[in-house]
Amino acid sequence: MIHSFTCKNFYSFPKKTTISFVVNENAPDNNGYLKTPSGVRLSKAEIVIGSNASGKTNLLKIVPFLKWIILDSFNINPSAPIPVQPFMFSDLKNKPTELSVEFEIDGNIYLYEFVLNSKRIISENLKVKNKTKKRVTYKMLFSRNWDEESEKYNFEGKNFDLPKGFENLLRSNASVIGSASRLNHKESQEIAKYWQQVETNVIEAGWIGDHLLLNATQQLPEVFNFYSENESLKKEAEKLLSRFDLGLAGFEIEKQKQENGFLLNIKATHLLNGQKHYLPVQYESSGTKQLFVLLKTILQVLTKGGVAILDEFDVNLHPEMVLSLFELFIQPETNPKNAQILFSTHSHLVLSKLDKYQIILTEKNDDGASESWRLDEMSGVRADDNYYSKYIAGAYGAIPKIN
Repeated sequence: MIHSFTCKNFYSFPKKTTISFVVNENAPDNNGYLKTPSGVRLSKAEIVIGSNASGKTNLLKIVPFLKWIILDSFNINPSAPIPVQPFMFSDLKNKPTELSVEFEIDGNIYLYEFVLNSKRIISENLKVKNKTKKRVTYKMLFSRNWDEESEKYNFEGKNFDLPKGFENLLRSNASVIGSASRLNHKESQEIAKYWQQVETNVIEAGWIGDHLLLNATQQLPEVFNFYSENESLKKEAEKLLSRFDLGLAGFEIEKQKQENGFLLNIKATHLLNGQKHYLPVQYESSGTKQLFVLLKTILQVLTKGGVAILDEFDVNLHPEMVLSLFELFIQPETNPKNAQILFSTHSHLVLSKLDKYQIILTEKNDDGASESWRLDEMSGVRADDNYYSKYIAGAYGAIPKIN
């Protein structure tokens, strides 16, 4: 479970920015929140609201980028640059980026911190939180810091039980966890397993600019191939699609073997007057295609108890459908493993279903810098406010300024 994450000098966010799922006892006692094994209260859902180009997507990039640097940076060429993007509208473009994340596994709360640029990881620290009745402290599990004079890392990992000589195997563009997990280091593998449960439609690294995944039609072959190999999730997707009143009773996937692999033939099943009718999936609506794609991510996360990071959650979907998908994460019946979701949307009707602890606003100032805050951080915001009406009226900011 993610407690919080932080960035500084990352894409359009020059200043330190923290997104937190942690709430205090003032947050309502409802299904939107959970108490973790460590005793911390977390929100199951956070949504990001703001005008176009305010920084919503850049905010969502943080967790996928952390997943990439933790798990997959080891897979790139040892001499390849790290695909990190600092704030480009000031001298910060020549400064390093700072990232951190606090997450919980089986009651253990980890704090993982990075300072890096495109050339190397400058520092990397992993700590575990020790909680007592009197105070909270952190125990350092490992740390490495780049020494410019010696052009070597100062490495300390005695509390992490790493293999002897491990520091000599470290690469400047790969994380300790990613490297150690490949050497069958147990705790690293447990942390890596947790991060494998983060699912997203945001490209985590290697792309600059508008990095949203290909549109739903182009993604469909990959999505339906996934469903063909995961029958239980296919059945769950069919149940939800039928529930959403799309006229669908299900979908059939035929695999035709070819020289270069398989050709997929996908037909949507429509039940009309008790009779089944089949329609090639390319003739379905854009909203239906988008649902096929979204449900792949959502169902994986709900099944495993992971985290979904979804940009433009509402593309081609009716606001009521957005609310229905959101509710999947709130209700214990559909989210028994307490999966979390962080998503951006322009479907502001969802604000009517949220508490002030679940709404994140983004805005860009005149210097081109994005700023972000959670609604409960603003003074004068009441628990019984109509957040939808007040946001639309401009009471909270983070709305378009059209001249």
